[in-house]
Formats: sequence, C-alpha cells, structure tokens
Amino acid sequence: MELMPAPASQAYLAAQHAVAYYRVVQPGTLRLGGATRAEYVQRQTTNDVGLLSAQRAVPSVLTNPSARILEVFTLLAHGDHFLLLTQPGHAPGLEAYFKRHLFFNDQVTIEDTSAAWAQYELYGPQISKALAAVGLATAPALDEVLAGSIDHQPVYALGEAGRTCLLVPAALADALAAQWATEALPSLSFDEREILRIEAGQAGAPEFTAANTPFEVGLGRYVSASKGCYTGQEVLARQVTYDKVARGLVRLHAAQPLVSGSAVELDGRNAGTLSSVAHSPQHGWIGLAVLRKPFAAGQSAQVRTPGGLVSASIQ
Repeated sequence: MELMPAPASQAYLAAQHAVAYYRVVQPGTLRLGGATRAEYVQRQTTNDVGLLSAQRAVPSVLTNPSARILEVFTLLAHGDHFLLLTQPGHAPGLEAYFKRHLFFNDQVTIEDTSAAWAQYELYGPQISKALAAVGLATAPALDEVLAGSIDHQPVYALGEAGRTCLLVPAALADALAAQWATEALPSLSFDEREILRIEAGQAGAPEFTAANTPFEVGLGRYVSASKGCYTGQEVLARQVTYDKVARGLVRLHAAQPLVSGSAVELDGRNAGTLSSVAHSPQHGWIGLAVLRKPFAAGQSAQVRTPGGLVSASIQ
C-alpha cells in the first residue's frame, strides 16, 4: 500500500516559503595558525587555498591516495589564522590527522576550538530576516563571507548551496535563538533538515565517506583543476582528463518505504547503495544513492529493502 506524505511541519513550511533555522549538533571548528599554514593546507587538500580571503571561504576535501573522501570541510580566513569548519563531531579526529601529517619544517599550530563556536544553518527565501539579528541586511552569495556582530563580538555568515551557515560565538548562541523565537522564526529538527537536504539532492555525511570520490557525490567545485600536488590528485585528474567518473549521485523516489543501506538495482544489476533516506511532505519517500553509470532521469530502479523489493525512479 502506498504511504501518503507526512503532514508538513511549521518549520518545514517556513524553510520553503520564509525562513527557518537549524542549530548544528556537535559543530566542529579547528584553529590553524603559523607562518606556513596556507602551504600546509594546500598540499593536503583538494581546493586552492589561494582563493581564500576575508570575504571568500574555500570548501575543500581531504582525500586518501585513492582520491576517496576522508573529510569535507570549509576554510575561513580569521585574522592571523584560519578557521576550519569540519563535519559535525569530526574536529578531534581531523585535528589528530593533521598533526600526524606535520613535517619537521612546518610552522603550523592546530587547535580544536569547537567549544568556542556554535553553528546555525538558515533555510528559505527570507534568510535576510534572520540575519538582521546579527546586523546583516542580505544573505551571502555562494562561498561569500559576510561579517556581522552580536554584542560587539564577530559573527560570520557563509553562503553555501541552498542555505547560509552562521558561525556564532558559543556564549551568544542561546541569546540569538531566543531573539529569533520572539520573531517567530521556527527551529528545524535534524530529520527536517535532512529532508531539505535530500529534496535538494545534496550529498551529506552519509555520502562523505571513503566509499566515494568528490566527483561522484557532486563536489566538483571543491576540487581545483590548477593547484599543485596533494594526496589523491593524480586519481582525480585522471577522472577528469579521461572522463573516468564512473558513478554519480542520484535522487530516488518511491511510493513504498525506503531503507538506507539497501542495494539499488538498474536493469537487474546491482548499481549502488541507498545512503540517505527521508519521508518528504512534498514527495513521499525519497533517497540518495551513488550509482554506477549510465543512468538517466526517469529511469526505473529496484531497491532491495529488508521488507522486500521496492520500485523507485531516478529524479
């Protein structure tokens, strides 16, 4: 029996038509200082640190020698050091990784400063309404960084795909949420935030794993085509030069329940695994999977869930 989409919550509707916010749980922030910090990050990761400025962030990926994803992060310039925003909960592990890969002549300091910063994500066409609380009139463009303030302390708004990330001193985070509450700005749950991500067809933590390369999960703009050597560069360069990106991220839609971790079949053959799943108020059951090419929008797929075979379509 086909299940109808769940009723839309106030927060979900606000994210579609006005503005809603999500407070990131276990936000990760590293502080990178030292005279050679730029050179150090440049040789470790996929994007060009030379693009970084006070007004521009640089999203990047840490890859292994096979160009598989180890971490996805965003780099910000912050005075005489960098702030590196990790995936939630990943700061301790990434700090340890970077410290293990320091050379004797690196003049770099690495510190986990996650406790000092809170992170909010803002969704919806009226994001500027929420940003007014930190003294900003407009939302930042993609990768743009705008500096606001609360009680004379700096707040940074970062433009990301489909949302704005707000980096706030942790001591002021609750006060900001309280102000938004007086303005009737609703808060998204984690599940509602995941629905928005999957609806948008954007990769997230379930896709940011060593099973995938950046190109396979839609992170092509996180990879510089011109910078110098870094771990995994040769593999990524071959994928581009010889059109060897053999898999790609797709969104699936189904009338029956989907389960993450289920195998996805195209034309009777295993093509990949369902990594993210949500039950959308607009679309019903949807999910993300990295599938072997070729595939096409509208193509039928079969998902082998624990409850049985479920028919789905690629969107």
